[in-house]
Amino acid sequence: MKPDPHILIIGPGSMGLTHAGLLARAGLDVTVLDYRPQRAAQLGASGISIRGAAGEFEVSVPVTAAASEVRSTDLAIFFVKAYSTAAALRHAQDALQEQTILLTLQNGLGNYELLVEFAGVPRVLVGTTSSGAYRSGLGEVHVAAIGDVQIGGVEAAAEVADQVCELFSGAGLPAEVCDDLAAVLWRKAIINASVNPLAALTGVRNGALLQVPGMRLLLRGLAREAEQIAAAAGINLDEDMVAVVEQVVAHTAQNRCSMLQDLQAGRRTEIEQISGHLATVGREHNAPAYLNQTITSMVKAAEVKKGI
Repeated sequence: MKPDPHILIIGPGSMGLTHAGLLARAGLDVTVLDYRPQRAAQLGASGISIRGAAGEFEVSVPVTAAASEVRSTDLAIFFVKAYSTAAALRHAQDALQEQTILLTLQNGLGNYELLVEFAGVPRVLVGTTSSGAYRSGLGEVHVAAIGDVQIGGVEAAAEVADQVCELFSGAGLPAEVCDDLAAVLWRKAIINASVNPLAALTGVRNGALLQVPGMRLLLRGLAREAEQIAAAAGINLDEDMVAVVEQVVAHTAQNRCSMLQDLQAGRRTEIEQISGHLATVGREHNAPAYLNQTITSMVKAAEVKKGI
Protein backbone atom coordinates (compact mmCIF):
# COMPACT_ATOMS: atom_id res chain seq x y z
CA MET A 1 0.00 0.00 0.00
CA LYS A 2 1.39 3.40 -0.96
CA PRO A 3 2.50 5.90 1.74
CA ASP A 4 -0.39 8.32 1.04
CA PRO A 5 -3.30 5.92 0.53
CA HIS A 6 -6.79 6.78 -0.55
CA ILE A 7 -9.10 5.38 2.14
CA LEU A 8 -12.73 4.44 1.47
CA ILE A 9 -15.04 4.20 4.48
CA ILE A 10 -17.98 1.95 3.62
CA GLY A 11 -20.96 2.78 5.82
CA PRO A 12 -21.94 6.23 7.16
CA GLY A 13 -23.07 5.12 10.62
CA SER A 14 -21.66 6.46 13.87
CA MET A 15 -18.48 4.38 13.73
CA GLY A 16 -17.93 4.96 10.03
CA LEU A 17 -18.27 8.72 10.41
CA THR A 18 -16.10 8.74 13.55
CA HIS A 19 -13.24 7.01 11.77
CA ALA A 20 -13.72 9.05 8.60
CA GLY A 21 -13.59 12.25 10.63
CA LEU A 22 -10.52 11.29 12.64
CA LEU A 23 -8.58 10.01 9.63
CA ALA A 24 -9.47 13.11 7.61
CA ARG A 25 -8.48 15.41 10.49
CA ALA A 26 -5.07 13.71 10.46
CA GLY A 27 -4.65 14.79 6.84
CA LEU A 28 -5.45 11.47 5.19
CA ASP A 29 -7.34 11.18 1.91
CA VAL A 30 -10.76 9.80 2.86
CA THR A 31 -14.05 9.21 1.03
CA VAL A 32 -17.27 7.80 2.52
CA LEU A 33 -19.49 5.45 0.50
CA ASP A 34 -23.21 5.44 1.30
CA TYR A 35 -25.91 3.46 -0.47
CA ARG A 36 -28.52 6.23 -0.22
CA PRO A 37 -27.91 9.01 -2.79
CA GLN A 38 -29.94 11.67 -0.97
CA ARG A 39 -28.26 11.05 2.36
CA ALA A 40 -24.84 10.97 0.67
CA ALA A 41 -25.50 14.39 -0.85
CA GLN A 42 -26.64 15.79 2.50
CA LEU A 43 -23.61 14.40 4.34
CA GLY A 44 -21.24 15.70 1.67
CA ALA A 45 -22.75 19.17 1.99
CA SER A 46 -22.94 19.30 5.81
CA GLY A 47 -19.60 17.66 6.66
CA ILE A 48 -18.88 15.62 9.78
CA SER A 49 -19.14 17.14 13.25
CA ILE A 50 -17.37 15.23 16.04
CA ARG A 51 -17.90 15.83 19.76
CA GLY A 52 -16.88 14.00 22.92
CA ALA A 53 -13.85 11.87 23.71
CA ALA A 54 -12.20 12.60 20.34
CA GLY A 55 -12.39 16.35 20.89
CA GLU A 56 -14.62 18.83 19.11
CA PHE A 57 -14.08 19.53 15.43
CA GLU A 58 -15.73 19.65 12.05
CA VAL A 59 -14.28 18.25 8.86
CA SER A 60 -15.41 18.07 5.25
CA VAL A 61 -15.22 14.61 3.71
CA PRO A 62 -16.42 13.59 0.22
CA VAL A 63 -19.48 11.33 0.44
CA THR A 64 -20.95 9.49 -2.54
CA ALA A 65 -23.45 6.74 -3.28
CA ALA A 66 -21.81 5.91 -6.62
CA ALA A 67 -18.86 3.56 -6.26
CA SER A 68 -17.89 4.21 -9.87
CA GLU A 69 -17.12 7.84 -8.91
CA VAL A 70 -14.52 6.79 -6.35
CA ARG A 71 -11.00 6.98 -7.66
CA SER A 72 -8.38 4.32 -7.00
CA THR A 73 -8.94 2.91 -3.51
CA ASP A 74 -5.96 1.64 -1.53
CA LEU A 75 -7.74 0.77 1.73
CA ALA A 76 -11.47 0.05 2.10
CA ILE A 77 -12.78 -0.12 5.66
CA PHE A 78 -16.15 -1.78 6.25
CA PHE A 79 -18.46 -0.41 8.95
CA VAL A 80 -21.82 -1.67 7.65
CA LYS A 81 -24.08 -3.97 9.66
CA ALA A 82 -22.95 -7.59 9.53
CA TYR A 83 -26.12 -8.66 7.72
CA SER A 84 -25.37 -6.07 4.99
CA THR A 85 -21.77 -7.06 4.22
CA ALA A 86 -22.58 -9.02 1.05
CA ALA A 87 -24.77 -6.19 -0.27
CA ALA A 88 -22.10 -3.62 0.61
CA LEU A 89 -19.50 -5.58 -1.34
CA ARG A 90 -21.72 -5.64 -4.40
CA HIS A 91 -22.40 -1.92 -4.09
CA ALA A 92 -18.72 -1.03 -3.58
CA GLN A 93 -17.17 -3.35 -6.15
CA ASP A 94 -16.53 -0.62 -8.76
CA ALA A 95 -14.40 1.23 -6.19
CA LEU A 96 -12.37 -1.85 -5.24
CA GLN A 97 -9.41 -2.51 -7.50
CA GLU A 98 -6.88 -5.35 -7.57
CA GLN A 99 -4.55 -3.49 -5.21
CA THR A 100 -7.26 -2.55 -2.68
CA ILE A 101 -6.80 -3.86 0.86
CA LEU A 102 -10.13 -4.65 2.57
CA LEU A 103 -10.43 -4.22 6.35
CA THR A 104 -13.45 -5.19 8.44
CA LEU A 105 -13.96 -3.42 11.77
CA GLN A 106 -17.55 -4.61 12.03
CA ASN A 107 -19.45 -6.34 14.78
CA GLY A 108 -20.36 -10.00 14.52
CA LEU A 109 -18.74 -13.06 13.02
CA GLY A 110 -18.65 -14.05 9.36
CA ASN A 111 -17.61 -10.70 7.84
CA TYR A 112 -13.98 -11.72 7.32
CA GLU A 113 -15.02 -14.83 5.42
CA LEU A 114 -17.26 -12.81 3.08
CA LEU A 115 -14.46 -10.36 2.30
CA VAL A 116 -12.03 -13.23 1.67
CA GLU A 117 -14.54 -14.87 -0.69
CA PHE A 118 -14.71 -11.59 -2.62
CA ALA A 119 -11.04 -10.53 -2.65
CA GLY A 120 -8.92 -13.46 -1.47
CA VAL A 121 -6.92 -13.96 1.73
CA PRO A 122 -3.89 -11.81 0.72
CA ARG A 123 -6.04 -8.67 0.44
CA VAL A 124 -8.14 -8.90 3.60
CA LEU A 125 -7.43 -7.59 7.08
CA VAL A 126 -9.61 -8.15 10.11
CA GLY A 127 -9.75 -5.92 13.13
CA THR A 128 -11.65 -4.86 16.20
CA THR A 129 -12.14 -1.56 17.94
CA SER A 130 -13.41 -0.87 21.43
CA SER A 131 -14.31 2.74 20.66
CA GLY A 132 -17.92 3.76 21.18
CA ALA A 133 -19.96 6.42 19.42
CA TYR A 134 -23.51 7.38 18.55
CA ARG A 135 -25.03 9.84 16.12
CA SER A 136 -26.89 12.85 17.47
CA GLY A 137 -27.76 14.13 13.99
CA LEU A 138 -27.21 13.32 10.33
CA GLY A 139 -23.50 14.16 10.30
CA GLU A 140 -23.13 14.74 14.04
CA VAL A 141 -21.36 12.10 16.09
CA HIS A 142 -20.79 11.94 19.84
CA VAL A 143 -17.73 9.82 20.62
CA ALA A 144 -18.26 8.25 24.04
CA ALA A 145 -14.82 6.62 24.18
CA ILE A 146 -11.70 6.04 22.10
CA GLY A 147 -10.51 2.47 22.50
CA ASP A 148 -7.72 0.30 21.16
CA VAL A 149 -7.74 -1.13 17.65
CA GLN A 150 -6.31 -4.56 16.88
CA ILE A 151 -5.65 -5.55 13.28
CA GLY A 152 -4.36 -8.75 11.72
CA GLY A 153 -4.03 -10.57 8.44
CA VAL A 154 -2.24 -13.44 6.76
CA GLU A 155 -0.06 -13.76 3.67
CA ALA A 156 0.41 -10.44 1.85
CA ALA A 157 -2.22 -8.69 3.99
CA ALA A 158 -0.08 -9.19 7.09
CA GLU A 159 2.66 -7.11 5.47
CA VAL A 160 0.45 -3.99 5.39
CA ALA A 161 -1.10 -4.45 8.84
CA ASP A 162 1.70 -2.42 10.44
CA GLN A 163 1.16 0.43 7.99
CA VAL A 164 -2.59 0.46 8.63
CA CYS A 165 -1.96 0.51 12.38
CA GLU A 166 0.37 3.49 11.92
CA LEU A 167 -2.36 5.34 10.00
CA PHE A 168 -4.86 4.71 12.77
CA SER A 169 -2.47 5.59 15.59
CA GLY A 170 -1.50 8.80 13.80
CA ALA A 171 -5.18 9.73 13.69
CA GLY A 172 -5.65 9.29 17.44
CA LEU A 173 -6.89 5.70 17.29
CA PRO A 174 -4.31 3.56 19.14
CA ALA A 175 -3.73 0.46 17.03
CA GLU A 176 -1.55 -2.62 17.15
CA VAL A 177 -1.02 -5.74 15.07
CA CYS A 178 -2.45 -9.02 16.35
CA ASP A 179 -1.20 -12.33 14.94
CA ASP A 180 -4.13 -14.48 16.12
CA LEU A 181 -7.05 -13.61 13.85
CA ALA A 182 -9.48 -15.98 15.51
CA ALA A 183 -8.75 -14.48 18.92
CA VAL A 184 -9.28 -10.96 17.54
CA LEU A 185 -12.68 -11.87 16.11
CA TRP A 186 -13.92 -13.86 19.08
CA ARG A 187 -12.77 -11.33 21.66
CA LYS A 188 -14.89 -8.64 19.98
CA ALA A 189 -17.79 -11.05 19.46
CA ILE A 190 -17.85 -11.93 23.16
CA ILE A 191 -17.81 -8.24 24.15
CA ASN A 192 -20.65 -7.51 21.73
CA ALA A 193 -22.70 -10.52 22.82
CA SER A 194 -22.35 -9.59 26.48
CA VAL A 195 -23.03 -5.86 26.24
CA ASN A 196 -25.18 -5.03 23.22
CA PRO A 197 -28.33 -7.15 23.66
CA LEU A 198 -28.51 -6.49 27.38
CA ALA A 199 -28.18 -2.72 26.94
CA ALA A 200 -30.63 -2.78 24.02
CA LEU A 201 -33.32 -4.69 25.92
CA THR A 202 -33.04 -2.53 29.05
CA GLY A 203 -32.65 0.76 27.15
CA VAL A 204 -29.59 1.92 29.08
CA ARG A 205 -26.12 3.27 28.36
CA ASN A 206 -23.30 0.80 28.86
CA GLY A 207 -22.29 1.98 32.32
CA ALA A 208 -25.62 1.01 33.86
CA LEU A 209 -24.81 -2.64 33.21
CA LEU A 210 -22.22 -2.46 36.01
CA GLN A 211 -24.28 -0.31 38.35
CA VAL A 212 -27.38 -2.51 38.64
CA PRO A 213 -26.52 -5.80 40.41
CA GLY A 214 -28.96 -7.93 38.42
CA MET A 215 -27.73 -6.63 35.08
CA ARG A 216 -24.09 -7.04 36.11
CA LEU A 217 -24.79 -10.66 37.04
CA LEU A 218 -26.34 -11.30 33.63
CA LEU A 219 -23.50 -9.44 31.88
CA ARG A 220 -21.01 -11.74 33.57
CA GLY A 221 -23.10 -14.81 32.76
CA LEU A 222 -23.26 -13.94 29.08
CA ALA A 223 -19.51 -13.32 28.95
CA ARG A 224 -18.65 -16.53 30.77
CA GLU A 225 -20.94 -18.63 28.58
CA ALA A 226 -19.51 -17.05 25.40
CA GLU A 227 -16.00 -17.74 26.69
CA GLN A 228 -16.92 -21.39 27.20
CA ILE A 229 -18.34 -21.57 23.66
CA ALA A 230 -15.10 -20.15 22.27
CA ALA A 231 -13.04 -22.68 24.22
CA ALA A 232 -15.21 -25.54 22.95
CA ALA A 233 -14.62 -24.28 19.40
CA GLY A 234 -10.86 -24.38 19.95
CA ILE A 235 -10.33 -20.62 20.31
CA ASN A 236 -7.51 -19.69 22.66
CA LEU A 237 -8.32 -16.28 24.12
CA ASP A 238 -5.75 -16.33 26.93
CA GLU A 239 -7.75 -13.68 28.83
CA ASP A 240 -10.43 -13.55 31.50
CA MET A 241 -13.23 -12.36 29.23
CA VAL A 242 -15.50 -11.41 32.13
CA ALA A 243 -12.85 -8.93 33.27
CA VAL A 244 -12.31 -7.73 29.70
CA VAL A 245 -16.04 -7.14 29.19
CA GLU A 246 -16.34 -5.20 32.43
CA GLN A 247 -13.32 -3.08 31.52
CA VAL A 248 -14.86 -2.22 28.14
CA VAL A 249 -18.19 -1.37 29.77
CA ALA A 250 -16.47 0.93 32.26
CA HIS A 251 -14.45 2.59 29.48
CA THR A 252 -17.54 3.15 27.32
CA ALA A 253 -19.93 3.91 30.20
CA GLN A 254 -21.61 6.85 28.43
CA ASN A 255 -22.07 5.08 25.12
CA ARG A 256 -25.41 4.04 23.66
CA CYS A 257 -24.39 0.80 21.96
CA SER A 258 -25.27 0.16 18.33
CA MET A 259 -27.94 -2.44 19.11
CA LEU A 260 -29.70 -0.02 21.46
CA GLN A 261 -29.57 2.67 18.76
CA ASP A 262 -30.96 0.25 16.19
CA LEU A 263 -33.81 -0.99 18.36
CA GLN A 264 -34.83 2.51 19.41
CA ALA A 265 -34.76 3.68 15.77
CA GLY A 266 -36.83 0.72 14.57
CA ARG A 267 -33.95 -0.79 12.60
CA ARG A 268 -32.99 -4.44 12.30
CA THR A 269 -30.32 -5.44 14.82
CA GLU A 270 -27.26 -7.67 14.38
CA ILE A 271 -28.43 -10.11 17.05
CA GLU A 272 -28.29 -13.14 14.72
CA GLN A 273 -24.71 -12.35 13.68
CA ILE A 274 -23.61 -11.86 17.30
CA SER A 275 -25.44 -13.79 20.04
CA GLY A 276 -27.28 -16.03 17.57
CA HIS A 277 -24.00 -17.06 15.94
CA LEU A 278 -22.45 -17.85 19.32
CA ALA A 279 -25.45 -19.95 20.30
CA THR A 280 -25.20 -21.90 17.03
CA VAL A 281 -21.49 -22.58 17.57
CA GLY A 282 -22.25 -23.63 21.14
CA ARG A 283 -24.81 -26.18 20.01
CA GLU A 284 -22.41 -27.51 17.36
CA HIS A 285 -19.72 -28.12 20.00
CA ASN A 286 -21.98 -29.27 22.85
CA ALA A 287 -21.17 -26.16 24.88
CA PRO A 288 -23.67 -24.31 27.09
CA ALA A 289 -25.49 -21.70 25.04
CA TYR A 290 -28.76 -21.17 26.93
CA LEU A 291 -28.18 -17.52 27.86
CA ASN A 292 -27.06 -16.47 24.37
CA GLN A 293 -29.96 -18.34 22.75
CA THR A 294 -32.43 -16.82 25.20
CA ILE A 295 -31.24 -13.26 24.74
CA THR A 296 -31.26 -13.75 20.96
CA SER A 297 -34.92 -14.73 21.16
CA MET A 298 -35.68 -11.77 23.43
CA VAL A 299 -34.11 -9.23 21.05
CA LYS A 300 -35.92 -10.79 18.09
CA ALA A 301 -39.18 -10.51 20.05
CA ALA A 302 -38.37 -6.84 20.73
CA GLU A 303 -37.84 -6.36 16.98
CA VAL A 304 -41.27 -7.86 16.27
CA LYS A 305 -42.84 -5.57 18.86
CA LYS A 306 -41.19 -2.62 17.09
CA GLY A 307 -42.55 -3.83 13.76
CA ILE A 308 -39.09 -4.52 12.37
